[in-house]
Amino acid sequence: MKDQIKLKSVLPTVAYVFLMVIAAVLFSTYIDQDNLRMTVASAGFFGPIIFFLLEVVYVTFTPLLNTAIYITSGYLFGATGGFVINFLATTCGLFLIVFLVKKFGRPLLKQFVSKSFYDRFDVLTQKVGPILLLVVYVLPFTPDDELTYVLAAGSISMKRFILPILLGTLAKSALSYVGANGTAGLVIAGYARLAMLIVGLIVVGIQEYIYKKQLDTVR
Repeated sequence: MKDQIKLKSVLPTVAYVFLMVIAAVLFSTYIDQDNLRMTVASAGFFGPIIFFLLEVVYVTFTPLLNTAIYITSGYLFGATGGFVINFLATTCGLFLIVFLVKKFGRPLLKQFVSKSFYDRFDVLTQKVGPILLLVVYVLPFTPDDELTYVLAAGSISMKRFILPILLGTLAKSALSYVGANGTAGLVIAGYARLAMLIVGLIVVGIQEYIYKKQLDTVR
């Protein structure tokens, strides 16, 4: 009976990893700026919608390769249009990751690690989760989406992910300016990251302070 429960927990994760591998192969083999431009152009009115859906899949299933598609959105839709699509698609993709990990990954973790490890993991993620996630989202060349998987497996509630994801996604979405303006867009993207880091540390810091005060009151 216990083996059957473990098998049921493993299957969704195996399926998800399989989809990640397939998506990574397909995107790296067939999706580039020229192919996307032709696809968007031929789709007419539905071009931005198709790109949005592709980007949601891209963010959800290919966490190591996102920078390219952020830049491509600016190349195809201009700095502002690309920024909006990046923000909406990345936000949807990240919340989808959190939802899937909490629904399938967290129960799987319970099945395969000891209770003491599980409890220590929860304590650690509760302490550093949202603020660390914000910093990693905003800073360039960091394993941001990968950290989302890890922290979502902890006991952090979904609502504590909202601000880090929204503010961090605003910073990452500004890479559309690089696609639209070339190297000149790097300055705008850099300022966006700096601004979101400062604002985010203040806002998320206040959120976490209120959360801990409420937690202490309950105790």
